[in-house]
Amino acid sequence: MRRRNLLMELQARTCRPELLTDVAQHVVTGNRLLGRLPEKEMVRLMPLFERIELTPRQILHHRNFPMQHIYFVECGLVSVMAKTSHREWVEVWLIGSDGMTGIPIVLGDTHPAHRRVVQIGGSALRISTQVFRHLLQVSEPLRGILLNYVDVVLLQTSQSGACNAQHTVKQRLARWLLLARDVLGSSLMPVPHEMLGRLIGVRRATITDCLNEFEACAAVRTARRLIEITDAQLLESLSCDCYHIIKHERLRLLGW
Repeated sequence: MRRRNLLMELQARTCRPELLTDVAQHVVTGNRLLGRLPEKEMVRLMPLFERIELTPRQILHHRNFPMQHIYFVECGLVSVMAKTSHREWVEVWLIGSDGMTGIPIVLGDTHPAHRRVVQIGGSALRISTQVFRHLLQVSEPLRGILLNYVDVVLLQTSQSGACNAQHTVKQRLARWLLLARDVLGSSLMPVPHEMLGRLIGVRRATITDCLNEFEACAAVRTARRLIEITDAQLLESLSCDCYHIIKHERLRLLGW
């Protein structure tokens, strides 16, 4: 009932633009996809979202289950995980303040095959899948932004697959850290070595060896459960071209 009332309010604001004036000053979001919406469109849509806390290891969506909610991350880091065996999962892409969890819904899927897990806590704007589907139909600006985002994610996942097949673990780890920094908006990441190993698909000891090499040349600094990129340009030189390819397409399609 509450969602239905909000949808009715959305329609009313569309018909009466003067209602937007008082609200516009209070609409703030850390999500860069929603931040690209025209101001009036954002004001119309924001009442349909609720801000929630994200906690580490929180599962936002289980594989092969209906997706009840869509999350537009404002801060924190969410991994989309693919199942590779009975007990093994590998990350296929990252979601930070540059993204959202609902790509399968944008593409018409009802039971997405991947799991979405919070790796670094933060906050997100949550919206029900039912309302989100309605917005895709009535909001052309939102639909256009999200289709560009889908394009970026398709590029990122295909490029990451090529990277995993052709490049060393050290290059892949450097790429992951740089991409994580970009979507987090921070060079300081509370990511333990064991978790990085699971995400990249290698042993924890291998991650530790690579990070020790990065630290020895002053590209990163590590502490217990923390990694800080201290020289991004140097870390880029230790990565492969895949990072720059992904970054270029994201800039071209989304503007950051």
